[in-house]
Amino acid sequence: MERTFVLKKEYDIVVVGGGVAGVAAAVTAARSGAKTLLLEKTAALGGLATIGLINWWEPLCNAEGKKLISGVSEEILRRTIKHCMHRLPACWQEEGVWEQETTDRCVTHFSPTVMSLVLNEMLLEAGADIRYDALATYPDMDGKTVRGVEVETVGGREYYACRALIDATGTCIMFHRAGAPCRDGENYMSYYSHITDFAPGKEYNMLKVRGWHISGSGMTGKGHPEGFPYYAGVTGDEVTNYIIKGQTLLLDEIKQKDPRAQEIVALPMMPQFRMIRHIVGAYELTMDDLYKPHADSVGTSPYFGHKGYWFEIPYGTLYVPEYPNLYAAGRVISAHGDAWDAVRVIPVACQTAEVAARAAVLALRQNIPARDVDVPTLQGILRENKFRIHFDDKL
Repeated sequence: MERTFVLKKEYDIVVVGGGVAGVAAAVTAARSGAKTLLLEKTAALGGLATIGLINWWEPLCNAEGKKLISGVSEEILRRTIKHCMHRLPACWQEEGVWEQETTDRCVTHFSPTVMSLVLNEMLLEAGADIRYDALATYPDMDGKTVRGVEVETVGGREYYACRALIDATGTCIMFHRAGAPCRDGENYMSYYSHITDFAPGKEYNMLKVRGWHISGSGMTGKGHPEGFPYYAGVTGDEVTNYIIKGQTLLLDEIKQKDPRAQEIVALPMMPQFRMIRHIVGAYELTMDDLYKPHADSVGTSPYFGHKGYWFEIPYGTLYVPEYPNLYAAGRVISAHGDAWDAVRVIPVACQTAEVAARAAVLALRQNIPARDVDVPTLQGILRENKFRIHFDDKL
């Protein structure tokens, strides 16, 4: 039986991946007047932040009283914590504060389930179309120009034409399958679940109802199982082995506990790889860029594990010059080594996604490729939308 694609709709911008970065990109594009579609392969939005159970909003500040990130990134956080438990420090609870004398970080836990619902609401309010349970398989290419995207759904094979495509997959699969240069990452064996501990005499609040339980490695690699390989997460075998190992580790631990004193609240519904694959773009951010100003900066980023560290993120990290209408968003941007570790986290991913969407809209309006977007014009638009472009900007 021949399997054909059904042309469903044509869009200005298609965003592939419904994690927080994909939602930030789609919301931004739709608010900017572009006809926008978001494709998500699961039944919930938020990716690692929600169904991946990594419900920790990394700092928006540099841990020295200077906020570096706002825009849609901060909006997602603030709209979420209005309706759930959180631990945002009191000094950062007032919106619009950019600088103050504090070492408290603008950081908090949040409810992953509430965030998924908020992300859905934001997309609907913005007027973006959403397709759930829709697996984007390949970009349709005319040379190195994207014409559309092929999608598998329960109803069959679908095709969505577009003028620009934003890859917010976390796996960089659209760029990779388009033939663009990419690098693979390495990941520790890290399996986060949510557990409720009913120890007698313990005080509880909503932050404790969904406590993190880590099987295997923490963020620094401590606890990585001896002899277990580091995986990029770019093959089906790697994904399957990673999930099996994580679930096996967790069950072995649970068997040692009193079953009447605890309950597993949730298992991750996606592999919790942090760094899978990224593009090699017009510029690749590395640790040599720490504290380095960039004329084409489109935002600033802290490094969550290091007090006072900051980067300016060049526009060149979001595209590959030979691909005129394909943009990177979130943890697939062109950054390598520890710099990749710094910019792949949730708030920075949302920030780069917003930039990618604003650049795509600007390019479509002027009928130019990504590489020819006028950076000063883009920077002006970003400043109007609460961006700190350079670290020393006065806001």
